Amino acid sequence: MKNVNKKLLIFFSILFFLISNYLNAVEFRGAGVETYKGSSSKKKINEALTVATDKACKNAFKKYLQGMEESKRTIFISIEDQIYSNLSEYMICDTIVEEVIDKKQKKISIVMKAVIDETRLDIEINKSSKIFDTDSSEKSKLAMIFFSRTVSSQREFDNKITKVEKKSKDIEVDEQETDTGISSSSTETNVTQSGGSKLKKRDISEYVVDDNDTAKLEANMKEIFTKARFEPVSGPRQVRRKWKDLKNGIIESLENGGGIPEEVQWEIEDILIEKNVSYVVFAYFDVGIPEVSSSTGNTLVNVALTKAEIIRLGDGDPVSLGTIGGIGERGEGNNYEVAKNNAIKNSAKTTAKELVALINSKGIN
Repeated sequence: MKNVNKKLLIFFSILFFLISNYLNAVEFRGAGVETYKGSSSKKKINEALTVATDKACKNAFKKYLQGMEESKRTIFISIEDQIYSNLSEYMICDTIVEEVIDKKQKKISIVMKAVIDETRLDIEINKSSKIFDTDSSEKSKLAMIFFSRTVSSQREFDNKITKVEKKSKDIEVDEQETDTGISSSSTETNVTQSGGSKLKKRDISEYVVDDNDTAKLEANMKEIFTKARFEPVSGPRQVRRKWKDLKNGIIESLENGGGIPEEVQWEIEDILIEKNVSYVVFAYFDVGIPEVSSSTGNTLVNVALTKAEIIRLGDGDPVSLGTIGGIGERGEGNNYEVAKNNAIKNSAKTTAKELVALINSKGIN
């Protein structure tokens, strides 16, 4: 009985391992073509088939790379020779989808299905990043300055509309030179205008900054930054003596549809440099209006990153490593708060991963 249980345990362990690997694998198809010269002997056909198969597998892997996030791909380029020389360790490519042997044209065409182990590849990429190599006792401090705002009202302007109404009426015109009267007509035109102004106006949105949502953003992004071997710290806490005035300037701008003012950002950067902070991230998110799922009846809320900029601080002037935006995530729940919180969590984590990859691509942590 004990032997049976032991065998079952081993079986399920292996099954779990295989399922876990499968869930972290992605499939791509690749095509390869190879020609040969001379007679169509079995040996030449097999040799050409081997070369075409190798080309098809590499083609499938390259298709996977085309969809890889840009900053992550930058790191991959630095280790691509290592990966390509051991490609079989990162993907399984042994399923023939289509094979054509054209003896007349002396050409072999083949399509292969490749299953790429994305998890294993990510491990190699992370090992090659500067952040991964950082000693745990020498983590880079990263300050977070985040804001979340929700649309409170929106004023919409109608375009100026001009209506032209034309009316026709018959009149009699007497001809003095003949005995015949000629019937003719004239047109009256009435012009009316409504709506708008001569210049087209943009719709105006007014926002409310929610500190509770901001705290949730910070908590979820902090998790990703910590896993990436940063030491995330609260930006407001680092600049606490001046935070009230700085915050008021930011909120005023955000609630009127603007961004984080440059002058405020520069002042925060100067204070953080004195605190020996290595990086600072300025970001603000927009919370959308709730919707209802047609399939589940649950509430849906979208949270979008409007803009995030990461700054490297140091002995010299601060250097912007780049900005990202347009990251939108949706949350679902049985009410607005649950849906919004789920959307905030998803958007925050996706943003943090993109920012970590951006720093990795610079290789300067």
